[in-house]
Parts: sequence; C-alpha cells; structure tokens
Amino acid sequence: MKYFSLLIVAGVVLFSACKSGNNSPKTAKELLEQAAPNMNSGADKFTIETPPGWKKSDTTFNGIKALMFYAPELKDGFRPSLNVVTENMGSNSFAEYVDKNLKTMQQYMLDFKLLDKGDKAINGIHAKWMKYSAKAQGGKELVAIVYAVPQKGIVYNITGVTVPGVGDEYLGVFERAASTFSVTE
Repeated sequence: MKYFSLLIVAGVVLFSACKSGNNSPKTAKELLEQAAPNMNSGADKFTIETPPGWKKSDTTFNGIKALMFYAPELKDGFRPSLNVVTENMGSNSFAEYVDKNLKTMQQYMLDFKLLDKGDKAINGIHAKWMKYSAKAQGGKELVAIVYAVPQKGIVYNITGVTVPGVGDEYLGVFERAASTFSVTE
C-alpha cells in the first residue's frame, strides 16, 4: 500500500510537482483518490492555534479534509501556508509509516531533497519532523517542514510550506504553531 499523506500535506501546494511513471498516478486528482481511503481518521479530533495574522480555512480536496492557514502576505510571489491532514497508519508502526511516506515523497515530488530530519516532542507525544525542498509546477522551488504526530493509530501531519530565502522567517512560525497542537479525543 502506498502512503500519500505527506505528499498530500505538502501537495496542497506541491501536487503539480508530482512525477509520472508508467504505473504511477499521473495527476494530483489520482493521487488524492488513491490516498482518500486512509485519510480523515483524525479530522476534527485536534486543536492547533492559528498563527497571529494568518487566515484559517477548513477545506476538502477530493474528499480529503485539510485545515489550512495562510500567511497575511505574499513572499516572492508565494503565500506561505501551514496545513494539517490526518491518516490512519493501518498495520504499520510509526517508523514504517514515516519511512514509507519519505519514499513516496522521493518518488513523486519533482527535485525532492531531504534537508534535515529529527525527533520532537509535541505536547508529550513523540513526533518526527523533516525539512525538505521540491519544485512546484513552473519550476518554483519551495521549502517545507512536516511534523508527523502519531496518536492511537492516526498520524496528524502538520506541514508548513514557503519559498527559499524567507524560510527562516516562517520556520519559526511553523514551529510555534506545531508546538500548540494537541489531540482532543
């Protein structure tokens, strides 16, 4: 089974960067349709604070619920964003889930580069994070950080996306928002 949630998390912005292979999905819609059966397990079962001045929006992409936050201004023609999607881990351990997602991202994201990764406690839950870059449609390079937070067989993926050069300015915003995350059920 392929895991697409981290792709989807980043893919709210980066879907158009997906590569196509003979047996691989060719469109963002196909990726969303393949991911949908495992998604939304933890939707509406968490809280996270809206960064000051940012706009909050609950949205659905092909049946996949995403909580979105948008920066108040464009940076280098791009509006930095933060989003949360949830996925059921199935029979995978958390480590297996994270490894499979990383492999999926490497396979489907254009010019994907893992920049850093590590462990982090978020409100007492052992989470993992990774920072990476990839190219969106049109060749625009984006930088993202994703925090994968497991709880009761569900992974809550919190992803911040911005552009290089202003990344440091927003990485702190993403970090602060992730630190406010908590599971409510």
